[in-house]
Formats: sequence, C-alpha cells, structure tokens
Amino acid sequence: MEPSKLQFVVRAASAADPGRFAADVVERLAPRLLARDPATLKLTFTARLPPRWSVIPFRRGALALVSVVPRAGGDDAEAWARAIGDTLGPVRVEGYRVVESIPRAYARGWPDGTRTPGTGLLTLFRRRPGQSDDDFFRAWHGGHTPLSLRIHPLWNYVRNVVVARATAATPPRDAIVEEFFRTREDLLDPLRFFGGLGPLLPNMIRVALDIRKFIDLSSMETWLVEELHVRSA
Repeated sequence: MEPSKLQFVVRAASAADPGRFAADVVERLAPRLLARDPATLKLTFTARLPPRWSVIPFRRGALALVSVVPRAGGDDAEAWARAIGDTLGPVRVEGYRVVESIPRAYARGWPDGTRTPGTGLLTLFRRRPGQSDDDFFRAWHGGHTPLSLRIHPLWNYVRNVVVARATAATPPRDAIVEEFFRTREDLLDPLRFFGGLGPLLPNMIRVALDIRKFIDLSSMETWLVEELHVRSA
C-alpha cells in the first residue's frame, strides 16, 4: 500500500447536467487545483448519464472524485475542499484520507491532460455493520479482488481504503474503488463483463453473493465515469 492521499467526492445539484459538470471539472477545476501545486492530481467524473437498463445499478446525476497527493505542508483537506467548492459552485464536497493499493495497473501510453481511453466504474461503500477489520479485508482484498480479476475484463483496478474523514459533515465510508475498462462495451455489455454467454448467469450469482460478505448494500453507490490524469508522479 502507498502513503495516504486525499480524495474528495463532489456531488452536484440533482438537476445538474453531467456533460456540463464534466466540462467544468476539466476546464475550471483542474487548473485551479494545479495552482495549489499537488504532487499528483487525478479527476474522475460523470460525463454522461448511464444507460437506463444495466446489470449494474448506476446512479444518475453529476459527480466527481478528486484524488490528490499533496506536497509536504499542503495537506489541509478543508483548504482543498474550499477550492473545489468555490470553483464548481453549489456542490457538496466530502473529504477522505485514504490508503491506495493497485491490484491491476494499466500501462500508461497517454500524457497527463488527456482523458484515459475506455470507461470507468466508480464504487463507494461501507462495510457490513459490525464487521471487523480482519473480516472486512479478508473478504474484500483476499476474496473479492481475485474473483473480480478472474471474471471481469479489468484494465485498471484501484482500491482506496478510507482511514479517516478529512472534512466536516462528511458521511462515513470505508472504500472508494476505481475500476477502468479498455472499452465501454467491456463494462456495459453483460456478456463481456461477466465472461461470456455460458458463464454469464453463474458469474452474476457468484459476484452478487460475494459482495454481500463485506458490503453494506444500502450504502453502495456505483457511477459510470471517465478519468483524467492532470499530474502524475
């Protein structure tokens, strides 16, 4: 696992247009946050509404995830949250300190400032009520991660474990997961997402049962997203 970083879940008003919100994130927020001179900065955001029918229960609306590793002395989470809110207008900003691990990493062939090819799945959740750390990580890291890597055509898989809430009025959360796929079809076509026609139903059941071992399903949010590396290490 790598050193702690900051992540901010940014929620736009319910009537916000995802495309316009995405443009504001890229064109206005990226330069504003770069001016704070982070060591690394990545923006993940909804750019369009998800399909109305999907095996994945996508949320509809406009949301962004700001992932930042500040330089020494620059880790005032409230200051980062204010910069986000002041730039994007009427949004709700939830800040977390997280520890990142990457079970599968893509080989970057595109520069900072260019959107990542393909499409992403962003998942936010809390653990099952009363579940211990040992049981939670055994089920998630030791069980679900290898299952996901076997079944799904994952190109990049980033696990962020929440270690603390970093800003006021931020709801509790245990995990922020970023999964990226080479193509939109790899995520949205059930046959491709679950490994083919024959394995489709068994794998759907296997995954559905497995996530119940460690996720409070009432807390889970899944978002169809795009991604922009603004500054890499």
